[in-house]
Amino acid sequence: MKIPNKRKINKPENKLYTKKNKIIEQNKDLSNDSYENSDLIEELYIAQNNENEKSKVRATGKIKLDKENENHYNGNIGANKYETNKRIKEYNNNVNITNNSESKQNRIILTSSQQKNEDTVKENNERLKRLKKGAIIEITLFNWMVFSGPIKLKANEGINLIAAANASGKSSIVCALVFGLGYNSSILSRNKELINFIKKGEKKSYIEIFLKYDDTKNVCVKRIMNINDNKVESIWLINNKKTNFTNILDIQKDYNLNLDNLITFMPQENVSKFSRLNPEELFEYTLLAIDSKLLKIYKNLNEIINSKQVGENKLAIYEHEIVEEEKLMNNLEEKKSKFDDLRQLISIVKLYKIKKNMLILQKKRNNLKHYKITIDQLIKDKDKQFKVLKEYLKELEKCHRILNKLSLKIGHKKNEIKESVSKYVLWNVKLEEIEKEILSEEKIMEDTVQNMCDNADYIKDIDKQIKKTNEEIKEIESFFSEKEKNSKQNDIRENELQNELKELINENKKNIMKKYTLQSEINIITEKIKRARNYENIQEEKMLNNIDFIFRERIINYKRNIKNIVRTHSLISDNFIDNLTTKYDETKITNQNELNDAIIDELSKRNILYGPICKYIKCTNPEFDYILEFFLKKYFNSFLLIKKGNQELLESLYKNYKLSVITMTKETHEFCYVTNEMKKRGVKCFIYELFDSPKVIKHGLSNFLPLNIAFVIKEDALKNKSTDEINEFNNFMIKELSKQLKEEISSLFYFCNNNVHKYKISSYDKKIYVHTFSYIKKKCNILYSITSDVERDLDNLFEKKKKYNEELTVIEQNIQESDKLKKMKNDEYNKIILEKSEINIKKKKLVLLNNELKNLQNNLNLYLKGEHIIDQKKISITKNINLLNEKKIKICDDYFTLLKKHVKSDEDLFSHSRYFNEWKRYLSVIKNKNADNEEKLEMIKKTIDAEMTKYTTCLNDIKELEDIIKAQRGELTNNEIKFINEINMSLDEIDKKLQECLIQQKIYPDVEKDEEKYNLISIQIQKHKENIENKKKEIENLKRDLQNYDKQIESILPNWSNEINEYIIFLNHNFQKFMNFINPDYDGKIELVKKNDIYEKCQLFVKVKFKQTSPFLSLSVSHQSGGERSLSTMLYILSIQKLTKNGFYVLDELNQGLDQVNEKKIFELLSCLSNPVLYEQHFLHQYHYKYINIDYKSKPQYFILTPQIIRNIPFKDITVHYLFNGFGVIEDQFDNLHY
Repeated sequence: MKIPNKRKINKPENKLYTKKNKIIEQNKDLSNDSYENSDLIEELYIAQNNENEKSKVRATGKIKLDKENENHYNGNIGANKYETNKRIKEYNNNVNITNNSESKQNRIILTSSQQKNEDTVKENNERLKRLKKGAIIEITLFNWMVFSGPIKLKANEGINLIAAANASGKSSIVCALVFGLGYNSSILSRNKELINFIKKGEKKSYIEIFLKYDDTKNVCVKRIMNINDNKVESIWLINNKKTNFTNILDIQKDYNLNLDNLITFMPQENVSKFSRLNPEELFEYTLLAIDSKLLKIYKNLNEIINSKQVGENKLAIYEHEIVEEEKLMNNLEEKKSKFDDLRQLISIVKLYKIKKNMLILQKKRNNLKHYKITIDQLIKDKDKQFKVLKEYLKELEKCHRILNKLSLKIGHKKNEIKESVSKYVLWNVKLEEIEKEILSEEKIMEDTVQNMCDNADYIKDIDKQIKKTNEEIKEIESFFSEKEKNSKQNDIRENELQNELKELINENKKNIMKKYTLQSEINIITEKIKRARNYENIQEEKMLNNIDFIFRERIINYKRNIKNIVRTHSLISDNFIDNLTTKYDETKITNQNELNDAIIDELSKRNILYGPICKYIKCTNPEFDYILEFFLKKYFNSFLLIKKGNQELLESLYKNYKLSVITMTKETHEFCYVTNEMKKRGVKCFIYELFDSPKVIKHGLSNFLPLNIAFVIKEDALKNKSTDEINEFNNFMIKELSKQLKEEISSLFYFCNNNVHKYKISSYDKKIYVHTFSYIKKKCNILYSITSDVERDLDNLFEKKKKYNEELTVIEQNIQESDKLKKMKNDEYNKIILEKSEINIKKKKLVLLNNELKNLQNNLNLYLKGEHIIDQKKISITKNINLLNEKKIKICDDYFTLLKKHVKSDEDLFSHSRYFNEWKRYLSVIKNKNADNEEKLEMIKKTIDAEMTKYTTCLNDIKELEDIIKAQRGELTNNEIKFINEINMSLDEIDKKLQECLIQQKIYPDVEKDEEKYNLISIQIQKHKENIENKKKEIENLKRDLQNYDKQIESILPNWSNEINEYIIFLNHNFQKFMNFINPDYDGKIELVKKNDIYEKCQLFVKVKFKQTSPFLSLSVSHQSGGERSLSTMLYILSIQKLTKNGFYVLDELNQGLDQVNEKKIFELLSCLSNPVLYEQHFLHQYHYKYINIDYKSKPQYFILTPQIIRNIPFKDITVHYLFNGFGVIEDQFDNLHY
């Protein structure tokens, strides 16, 4: 919602300055800055630094600033004075328009305003002197996030509290600090793209930040951002001069702007990161916050320690490698010596092998001569055997020729026999067919004869049926003649009976309707009486309407599922449930409810489960129904389980249906009664006497309520009675009740009119008692009782019911009499109808008999004609049988002629076969003899082949041995040849000698037998020697480096460690004091844990406790709540501020999770820290610091962002900035604001 720009005129600007600063938007129609770039002049109208003219808040999101900080501090006091005088003159010109009296008064005001402006300039100079280097003087934003601007925030020393609602732009200022001082979005954990931080819809934006340099001058860092093609181009300016980003980084270092440190700069997005810092990270962040040089020294020290550890590890590795290489070299030298011995042995073996080959060659040559002689002898035997085999082959050929001729003759005869057999088969088939035809004709003949006999019997039957049918027709005709005489009288009587029956039926219908109406009226009256007397259902319905919806649904759900509960826990037999189910139609909801109610009633009848209890409470005294309801109402919706041991049912009712269940105990309760003395004192009755219920209900409720001792007294029993008299009554009742119950009681519970009294005697001192009473309403919402009005209505209903019953009996008697008369008339009418129906039946039967008679006569004629046809068929069958017999005789003649030919062919075949077998036997004899000769010939051939193979093998072996020996002798020296010639040993002796050499070779199993391996071993030995020498040189260099590392650590560590120890002492003191300041029961400490004495990987633990008896626990999510962590985090950050060189601190909504007490204490602590005098008074440490300097005089600058400010917080030395932006700021809200 935009606010139109309106310039204020004729309004004095002399209102007293307040301590609160209001960030204001500068008017866009003012003159441009002298230092603005030419490309931004048309669109960026930036107000002059020293302009004091009143500005208008034009848009939702514009922020107002107090006049106290409206002027820039730029080191030029004279310029400020000039602007002040100029403003006074302009005001004087405006004031001259008014009357003289007003002019005088305004001049006085202007004079005081001028004096105050000069005081303000001096105060600003003093204020800025106390700020550290790098503190923020002023921030200007234009088109940045939620701000249009340009808007300015003029910071002050100490605490700058920026307060506004959520989404009003507090975090926009934090983001502007990050991007305006050269940092990126990784610090914020927000959107990474810079374009998303520029106000939506704008193309240009800038951030301008003034930082303190020294007491005389400041530095201005400005970042101008232009959007081109969805990319942001940044222009950096330092003191209005264009520069590069490297100079911005230099400013970050020179001004100690550690915005990437969570301790000094904690935006809203990174509040949770601090609690997730591990101890090592916390130590590094703390060093960075105190002095970045400390962190550099720490990292340098860790690098030196790591380098030293790497060097020591290398030194140990090199020493170990030298030992290993020496072992390898010794092993290789042993292998080399063994290899030399083996080479000598191998050369001797080689010579013996050559000699062995020479002896084998000589032996092979002798074997070759023997093989040649054997082969020549075998060839001669082969030729001789071949001649014998030739003769036998000729005889075999002759046998084969004769056998072929005989086989042809035998085959011809076999074919003739096969043809004869096939003819036999065909003729047999024909004969069988003829036989079948003859048999079929004979069967037809037999059937024909049988039909003739059957026809004769059937004709006789037809004659008998015709005679019987004629007799029945005569009887029916005589019946018709008799009935025709009385037919007219019967018709008249039938009509009379019909009319009489109609009248009786109509009269009966009227009586039935009267009966039905009377019965319905009686049922309605009975239902009303039942409903008036059925207090159980009425009370249950009232109870359900008076309890919560949840409890009502639980009870209804229980009733809906009672059938399943009974079956699951076997409370009632299944047969009983099934019988009960048949009485109700479960398709209707009303019947389902009635069935469920019946099951619930059966459970109570069987003394298993009662519930809800209100059903079984019948108020017998309506006068006190409100007392009874008040006393028992808590348990009206409860259920009473009789058997406590049924755990499954109890758990089901409690867990599944969430019902209130009470159980019975074995003990029984005694009930008190009203004595005469009690009546005299006003006791009317006990509570249990006010209602009727099953005994188990009363005993069950007595376990939870004082049912047996609670009583009711008359209205005037305590009226106008003193305290002593009332106490005397109470003591009397306690004694009387104790006497009746035979046990001592110490409390009473009784009702009087609409008051309930509770009286109790102390168990420690009987003279001490407590007597209280409370008011109850005389109103009953659930219990139901029959009143006098209800009784009167019931009497009227009973009278009506009696009257209706008398009328009903009269009507039922009339109905019975009419039913008897109607039955008599119906019987007479039915007789007449039966006679008529009998006549009709007889007529139909007569027609059927005539038709039957015709059919019988027709059938008789047909059977008489069939006898002639059967005689003709018999003659034709006889002719067919004769023809078939003639065909059969002819086939038999042909069969016998063919049989004679077949016998002759069999004899010829037998003679040829016998001759053929004789020649076959002769052929087998010749073959056996020829086979023996062939086997002998094959044996000779195989022997020749084997000898030839041996011959060729031996010849090849001789050639190979000659080549091997020739090659081996060529490699030998003369001494070796001479040694071979001197060997005078047999082949077996040489084999023994070689076996001995092989045994010697097995002594060296691991030695390689290759020459190349031997050379490789020599090379490896040389390499190992060189490696050992090189590593010894490396060890000397490493030892020198380690000495240098020790010297560096000794030079760095003492001063640095002394500083660190004193910083930790100071931090521990501050943190403990601050915790005690917040709450005397709170305590805390800072512990530095070192891995060793050289400060390798140090860990910083923040430990707190919030009770005096509690132990110290490290700050973590698992140990403390969110508020405790927020409080501890803020106190730790405040503890460190006196040690840091940072110009300012940013804490965004760090007070989240703090209650009002702790938040108020935090602001009181911040006020003390902002005031050096108060700090020395409350927190000054008396420890003498030798190695560090602590700045107690400077005032730190804090920017604390919060969405709300709690009440009653002292704002002394706190500058509060209000953001009038976001939801709730309305149009023209600040038009009439004076400042």
